Amino acid sequence: MQKERSEEETRRIFMQWKAEHGKTYSSVPEEERGYTMFKHRLRDIDRQWHDRGYSALSWDKERSEEEARRIFVEWKTLHGKIYSSIAHEEHRYAMFQDDLRSIDRHNAGYAIGVHSSTQGVSQFSDLTMEEYSAVCCGYIPEGSRPSPAELRWLADIRERLRLVYAPSSM
Repeated sequence: MQKERSEEETRRIFMQWKAEHGKTYSSVPEEERGYTMFKHRLRDIDRQWHDRGYSALSWDKERSEEEARRIFVEWKTLHGKIYSSIAHEEHRYAMFQDDLRSIDRHNAGYAIGVHSSTQGVSQFSDLTMEEYSAVCCGYIPEGSRPSPAELRWLADIRERLRLVYAPSSM
């Protein structure tokens, strides 16, 4: 069952984002049109999250540790992530949490009209940008000649990830 935000919570989020982005309106009717757009966009983002299998709402500036953990557990299940140790899992959770905060901020910006697209967590949400680049952008086209330093960099990152994930998660 999909969670629904209260009108009060939605209005609170709208006011926070309006203040953070210095958004002003020339009249009350204009602000109400802005709020209506915000409310519909936020509802659409929440629905997308629910359709992807997450029980939490898409954005909450004051997301609790418990809710972030629950999203992480759901995300691990959806993407078959299994870590080789508790220490690796905690480290990856910290990166996931940073990514989740960034996504939450972006999606609230979309809802208020600051951004033109939404973001969501993906199978890469527990990677650093460096790791993501190596995993997703580390393809070496046939005929190209990467430097020995580039090849070592890719090998180092791939080895680091091999040690982080349990074999069934790779």
